[in-house]
Amino acid sequence: MSLRLTREARILKAHEYAHIFKGGKLAKGSYWQVIAKPIKKSNPRLGLAISKKVHRLAVDRNRFKRIARETFRCEKNNLKNWDFVVMARKSRPAKNFILSNELIDLFKKVTKV
Repeated sequence: MSLRLTREARILKAHEYAHIFKGGKLAKGSYWQVIAKPIKKSNPRLGLAISKKVHRLAVDRNRFKRIARETFRCEKNNLKNWDFVVMARKSRPAKNFILSNELIDLFKKVTKV
């Protein structure tokens, strides 16, 4: 079992993002917004959409991306058959474990059927 985020575990193409945005299930938190859609493959995939309008500084955007990737890597065994697009929301600064815990809760919330 590798915790590495491989190319197959990422959403890379614009039409794949559009497909998830069009028919996905939405969950919002204080710091994150997650859109997910079930897929036929057994491996979950992650896409990131961290906007410059939400977090102006690249340092802030990169921090949110890093936390989202790490959280997804740790939880990907529990997230079978789903594609996720994770977006950051405008918020006050928070500790990394708070951001990570909220993202895990949103993953669980959006994958409940």
